Amino acid sequence: MKILQVVANTGYGGMPLHVLALSKGLKERGHEIRLLSMDEGPLLDEFARAGIPVTSMAFLRQGARRDPITLLKSAGRVRKIIRANNPDIVHTHGPRAHFFVDMAQLFQNGPAVVSSVHGSFSQFVSGNEGEFGNATRALKKIQYGCIDKLTARRSAMMIAVCEATGKELTQSLKIAPEKVRVVRNGIEEHRVEPKVVESLREEFGCGGDERLIAYVGRIAYHKGAGLFAEAAEKVAMTVPEARFVAVGEGPMVEELRMRNVAGPLTGRFNVTGRRSDAIGIIAAADLLILPSLSEGLPLTLLEAAMTGTAMVASDTGGISEVVIEGETGLLVPVGDSSRLAGAVERLLADDEKRKRMGAVARQLWERRFTVPRMIDSMEEIYSKVAVSAEQ
Repeated sequence: MKILQVVANTGYGGMPLHVLALSKGLKERGHEIRLLSMDEGPLLDEFARAGIPVTSMAFLRQGARRDPITLLKSAGRVRKIIRANNPDIVHTHGPRAHFFVDMAQLFQNGPAVVSSVHGSFSQFVSGNEGEFGNATRALKKIQYGCIDKLTARRSAMMIAVCEATGKELTQSLKIAPEKVRVVRNGIEEHRVEPKVVESLREEFGCGGDERLIAYVGRIAYHKGAGLFAEAAEKVAMTVPEARFVAVGEGPMVEELRMRNVAGPLTGRFNVTGRRSDAIGIIAAADLLILPSLSEGLPLTLLEAAMTGTAMVASDTGGISEVVIEGETGLLVPVGDSSRLAGAVERLLADDEKRKRMGAVARQLWERRFTVPRMIDSMEEIYSKVAVSAEQ
């Protein structure tokens, strides 16, 4: 089957990494996969190394997206790319990808379209209250909601990455339930050698009885980076052996780095930037923390489950499908750094419980979040959609 994957961006984030894993898995099963990216991000090289042909629209910068003429030209270019590739399926990821494929096929019959929603419009807007003003949030809610509704009309199937997003599509946007399928993200297995774990723990000051608490993700407001720092300060005052590391890039990096030079976190709080060995750091950690204000189904938590690392996370979006309360970790209310700190302290004080949670998390990954399981579901959807398109 010929499949054109269309992605909004190819930076180091959950959605592009998901598309990379999906594309590689489909290619290994004999499908012909091509990628159309709305930008030129660093992950394009990873697609190329995997033998996946790439077309990018790097000229579509932020300012150009507000120019109606550029938008129309871009939609026309997407139409030409689709025609030139002549795919059986076009699979879109992210609002920008949805929008341009919708526009490209607005007045013509093209290949069947499948659209993955990695986070609903309300989840996105609710998680950015600290970054957007009231007027901007209201505008974006209308904008993304309209794109999702248009996409639902143009697509043969809408794919939600978690149950919470699926309910958002059917209940808030009133999309017919039979047009929505939940296909949870999957990640590849990555084994981390004990010597690598030992080396990483030493790097972050955990050579003996110290405990390492990790945050991995975009260092931004909506991911709860500030809440992680606040909770770390509280834990540091009661657990002297605690050490903290934040792995990722984003607008709050320097703000978090200042925590390491003054106050209770001095010398105990590392902000590394993006690391190619992030999974190794998760495996080396005693706990992974993700206090997001909004989420779909974050790959960071799947990586923690895969490595057998217990988790503490906020109860939003699809997080509770990975962090099962009392089994694979602990859930806390969104935005509550005190409850977050308390949950961390409880698990740091109970080594046996923490290790048991990690083992259960690993079993959950094996049952629910592997790449082969994800590919099986996608192939089933593609086949169904392709058959319907021929009738």
